[in-house]
Amino acid sequence: MLAVALIFVGLGVAWVGQGAAAAASGTPGVAWALSPASNTVTLRMTPGAGASGRQILAHSHLVVSGAGQAQQSAPGGVVRVPVPPGRRIQLQVQVAGPRPAQQTVTVAMPRPLRVTAARHTAAGLLVSVSGPLRRRAPRPLCGQDTVSVVAATQVAVARGPAPCRAVLTVTARDGEQAAIRVAIPAMHEIPVYSFANPARRAIYITVDDGWTPSAKVLDLMRQTHLPVTAFLILQAAQRNLPYWRAFVAAGGTVGDHTVSHPNLTKLSLGQASTQWGRARAGLGRLLGHTPVMGRPPYGAFDRTVEAAASRGGLTALVGWSATVGSTGAVHTWDGRKLEPGEIVLLHWAPGLGHQLVRLLRAIRAQHLTPAPLIPADFAGVTPQRHSLDGD
Repeated sequence: MLAVALIFVGLGVAWVGQGAAAAASGTPGVAWALSPASNTVTLRMTPGAGASGRQILAHSHLVVSGAGQAQQSAPGGVVRVPVPPGRRIQLQVQVAGPRPAQQTVTVAMPRPLRVTAARHTAAGLLVSVSGPLRRRAPRPLCGQDTVSVVAATQVAVARGPAPCRAVLTVTARDGEQAAIRVAIPAMHEIPVYSFANPARRAIYITVDDGWTPSAKVLDLMRQTHLPVTAFLILQAAQRNLPYWRAFVAAGGTVGDHTVSHPNLTKLSLGQASTQWGRARAGLGRLLGHTPVMGRPPYGAFDRTVEAAASRGGLTALVGWSATVGSTGAVHTWDGRKLEPGEIVLLHWAPGLGHQLVRLLRAIRAQHLTPAPLIPADFAGVTPQRHSLDGD
């Protein structure tokens, strides 16, 4: 459950009033400005017309009454008077000096910014306030990219990779603030699996990146109905789009390998979420099938990367338990022969066709069966707990 408690509101709203009184020749005038951010009205003198105006100003001061004890400025100085939010007051302003004058200033302080609603959503919390906010998002809570201004008077607080208890402070356009205490549970994390369902002696072939498509692999898929999962970098898919459309038409499965292949553990939650989400959407738009599985570049992941995958719309992250070297030699995680349920990693690089042929020989020697990889294959499988070593 998301817990919410109002704790205080700031002073004022997004409105600033100001005014000035015209001065007779040589007589200092009075100008004032209202600051809802600090709930004050500032009064100052302005020079009167004529050559003697500034000299007279230097020998004059203000006396302001009507808001409790009278206040007096230094010569040529200013007076700041606090005004309660939502109140209207009249101030008696006197100019004392060589050219004395007086006038009445009426000021009305707007009502304070306040939190009007806090509604739970599937993604986190939606906070509404009584006045327009600055478009710049508030600082992240708990060190996470969790806060965004989604409308003129609304802020969204999204779940992050860890539980968060903090005070959210929002700022109106004029600088006034309101605050709300929030307690938000961690968002759902997508675990990484390096093994999948071993039933029917299944083994899973996955190929990463996509910069160098292989005609030989495509021929094998068409001739033998070989199931292959390609974890594609969006930028690579865009460069060789006709090949990847043919790959999908041949029965291939496409997974998310991010937009540009960064080490996601070195990015913020927001940046990592963008890498997953934009790649997923782009691959779906280009190839007609939106990926539901992803593979973190370099096999590097942590709780933030897993939470970002959830925010990006994925349902499973895929590691590997075996790799194929440039010569076609198969290397398993424990140095033994391939076993049912293993996920094998290759790369779209020169020589891939040869490597795949060598892998298929090893698979047949172990009486294993290449199988399509889907999220359901991870049911009951223990997730990977530590980052892998790869590219």
